[in-house]
Amino acid sequence: MTDFFKELDALYQSGDQAAVEGFIRHRLEALEAKDLGDSPEYASVLNELAGFYRGVSRYEEAARYFAQALEIFKANGLGTSPEYATILLNLAGLYRLTGRPGDAVSLFLDAKKLLTDGGLQNGDAYAAVLNNLSLAYQDAGAPDKAYEAALEAFELVGRDATDTHELATSLNNLAVLRFRMGDDQQAEALIDRALGYYDDMGEENAHHAAALSTKASLLYRAGKHGEALAYFNRALALTERFFGRNIDYAVCLRNIAAVNEALGDIRVARAHVQSALPVFEKILGPGHPRTKESRALLDKLTAEENDR
Repeated sequence: MTDFFKELDALYQSGDQAAVEGFIRHRLEALEAKDLGDSPEYASVLNELAGFYRGVSRYEEAARYFAQALEIFKANGLGTSPEYATILLNLAGLYRLTGRPGDAVSLFLDAKKLLTDGGLQNGDAYAAVLNNLSLAYQDAGAPDKAYEAALEAFELVGRDATDTHELATSLNNLAVLRFRMGDDQQAEALIDRALGYYDDMGEENAHHAAALSTKASLLYRAGKHGEALAYFNRALALTERFFGRNIDYAVCLRNIAAVNEALGDIRVARAHVQSALPVFEKILGPGHPRTKESRALLDKLTAEENDR
């Protein structure tokens, strides 16, 4: 499947989401035509389709295909394999994104155990589990465990200077945790290292946007609103390129609105919230807290603009 993944990576780099989805679905259809719809290869491609849907915030479809891929691996006697653990990791990430941090932590720990039992504690997949486990612990309100997992991931990938993708992710996770602890100086040192790795990669990376947002948040808290705006705008552009107008895109719009509000540009702030609101409504529903908060903020900014 090397050629498949190589071409898929190139399509992701192009930013053409329709082409990515079509390419993956075409591969599934080709496998079905060969009566390989219950094969491990088919499950691996399903995992890619589910991962794509997760990235573009089509969460129900992502959950369905992750579950189908897991069932196929189990039916083939591969329920303890590294590939199975990888899909567990991806499904756990979906749970985290959809507000189920407890379930996410549980699945991340299951994936971690499978990799440990297989003697794979030094690989990229193990580092990815630790990095994502750190995020889930943050969401679950367990900052100490989050920091422990992020630090373990950083120490693991730090042994291999060539693995800059997971190293940059680890640095960003540590920076976010330090930021939340109020240690802005250490957070900035960490995120600047992460951004340095992303800048040296030679091609854009889907995770670069998260690091840019972390840097922007630090600048915003420091009162450097103009610089923060530039970083948030870069994060917004990268998010849209790789994932379209997903939840992260809407969150970034809200952040840009906050910066513009701080700069006194209510009109621009309102426009960004107005753009974010339909994304939240479509993906999360009208009753979700984020949707309600955005609607209330839009009303507030509209009133302020009308009073001017």
